[in-house]
Parts: sequence; structure tokens; C-alpha cells
Amino acid sequence: MSEIIIPIDSNIYTTFQQLAAQQRLVFLAGLPGTGKSLLIQQLVLLAQQAGRTVHLLQWDVTRSAFETAVNLHTYPEINGVTHPAIRKAVGLWARTAVSHWHQTHDQTHLLIGEVPLIGNRLTELTQPLADTAETLLSDPDCCFVIPTPSKAVRQVIEESRAQTIARPRHEKEARDAQPNVLQMLWQEVAEIGQQLQLIQKSDFLEKSDFSAYDPGVYTAVYQHLLQHRHHQTLPIDTVLNPNGSAYALPLNGSELAATPAEVAAIMQQIETEFTSDALETAVANWYKL
Repeated sequence: MSEIIIPIDSNIYTTFQQLAAQQRLVFLAGLPGTGKSLLIQQLVLLAQQAGRTVHLLQWDVTRSAFETAVNLHTYPEINGVTHPAIRKAVGLWARTAVSHWHQTHDQTHLLIGEVPLIGNRLTELTQPLADTAETLLSDPDCCFVIPTPSKAVRQVIEESRAQTIARPRHEKEARDAQPNVLQMLWQEVAEIGQQLQLIQKSDFLEKSDFSAYDPGVYTAVYQHLLQHRHHQTLPIDTVLNPNGSAYALPLNGSELAATPAEVAAIMQQIETEFTSDALETAVANWYKL
């Protein structure tokens, strides 16, 4: 059974108690392998303890609704990576979904989201666009949190992930990103930081050094990505050890997912608004705000 395991004297507990009680929307932003799933579980439990009805918006759930046989035939995965058209479609749908959720639920309800951002995965939620969702997403009641594990905690998370993938306690654990994928994604973040001049080339003696996770570089890149949103960095210096799976979650609300009609409408919008080349360019430049 899921339980609150965050030490009550930690910065995580203090921050989460405040978010759980006061915010309308909370999005945890970051790469796989930064402990987001367990932190979301803990935030949900604290929010429900505070009397909130909690709803979730998560990349894996929203993406799966778009991965129909027809869509995957037209827009197949490439080396295991979701096609740009589906990534863009999920992000555009999410803005509409968040706005609709807000209009149909009162203040006792809380929406908690998981937004990887890397590679245009729900990046649209962070972009200032002229639609009905923008007022909500740019409001102080909507907070993006960047959980930033220390080097030591990150290493523990990576080692734990390798074990849970090999011996999953929950079906989602078997589908977690492999340790080599975590390293590849971190390298992409570091390279983006250098391209945007958020870090200096001298910070890395050579390109291979990108494989060494650095909390400062990680934070700088995600703060850049969230420059148009209210956000805060949450240092994670404590190793949290759940009794069961981080994915085990007794949710008292719903998980937001697109209906077949919504999927069809968004895919039609993508095909109308973008040529193939324009779509690939837009998704490739996702971090250039």
C-alpha cells in the first residue's frame, strides 16, 4: 500500500505540503531518472490527505491514446522514438485538455502533471501561445517544479531503475527508460545548454564528459525551458525508498487522456497546418523559445 515516506523535516515535504494545499495545477518537469514518478505519488498522497481531489496528466498516458494502429502506420516510431507528429499532437491536445479540466472542476480539485519537455514532450504547455489555456498556464496558481537530484541521489535512482526493470513490481516499471537511454537524454540536455550558451564549453573538457550528470547544468537548462512559466527548483538530496512501486497510486480523481474523436481532430489539425519538413523542423527546435 502506498504511504507518505518523505521525511517531515525535509525541504521536499515542506514544499509539497504547500503545493498540495494551495495550487491549482502542479507540473513536475524533468528527465526520466530524476525520481518524478515517486515524487508525483507522494504529492498525490499529500494532496488527498489535504482534502483535494487529484487528477493526473502524464506523458505516457496521453501519448498512448494517440498511438492507434492507423496513426502508427502513418507516423511510426523511429528507433523507439515517438514520431514528431504524435509528439506535437499530444502537446497541442494537452493545452486544450488542461483548459477544459479547469473549466469543469472547482478549486477543491488539483491537477498534477508530469512533463518531460525533452524532445518536444508536452513542451507546448510551457510555450506562450494565444489560446484559452495561456491565462491559466501563466497564472501563479499554476506552478512548474524542477526536481533536481544531487549526483549521489541520481546514481541511486539509476541503480534502482536497472533493478526494477529487471524485476518489475508494476507493469509500468518494465517500460521505464533503460539506463543507457537516461544517459543519452542527459547528454542531449547538456548539449542544449551549450548551444544556448547557458553553460560554457570549458565546463566540459570534451564532449564525452556530457555523460556525467551535473545538477547545475540540468537546472540551468530547465529554468530556460520554463522562462515563461512560474517555476521553482526542488533540490533532492534525500534518497526516498518506497515500500512498493512508485507507480502504485490510489487516485481519487481521473487521468486525462484524449478521446478517439479528439485524437482524430488534432491529427487532422497537424496535417493541415504543417508540411512534413516544417513539422520536423518545429519539433527539432523545440527548445528554442
